[in-house]
Amino acid sequence: MKIRLRGNMLLVLILIMVQMNWVHSQDPQWPVHTVCDSERLTVTYRSCDPLQDVGFTLLPCPERLTDLIKIRLALILRQSIDELYSSYELWLHGQKMPILNQDEPLCLPHFPRFKFCGSRRGEIITVESSFKSKTNIPLKVNFDLKLRAINQDGFLIACVNATLSFH
Repeated sequence: MKIRLRGNMLLVLILIMVQMNWVHSQDPQWPVHTVCDSERLTVTYRSCDPLQDVGFTLLPCPERLTDLIKIRLALILRQSIDELYSSYELWLHGQKMPILNQDEPLCLPHFPRFKFCGSRRGEIITVESSFKSKTNIPLKVNFDLKLRAINQDGFLIACVNATLSFH
């Protein structure tokens, strides 16, 4: 329990420090964060929400996609989420059309799929998951991943543009 509390507090401190740096910066965009940098894979992301950065981690940084990867996303809610809808797009870097595009409801009024459903404005939400691919990508390729989440009133809750570079 103490380790989880420390991890959440660390994410909150990182979010606060990043937001304080952004206020003093001349750059209108959030900084690019490097989440993972190994011999096989580099993952970077930037928040595309003009008002808030997000905290995102991958542990450990995998050498192969067939390794178990723990994913954590944290943010402070500016709006309540009784309903939450997500949109995912995966692009080959430089292409004009996505190779994967999916819209999915994450929280519905009488069907809360996740523990953060029903969270209120001002709360810190942490989404934890894990991922393990059945196949490894043997190619040297770059993907762009766009993730967006919108609540029942059309407010942007989270927005992330990520790049996955396989070396």
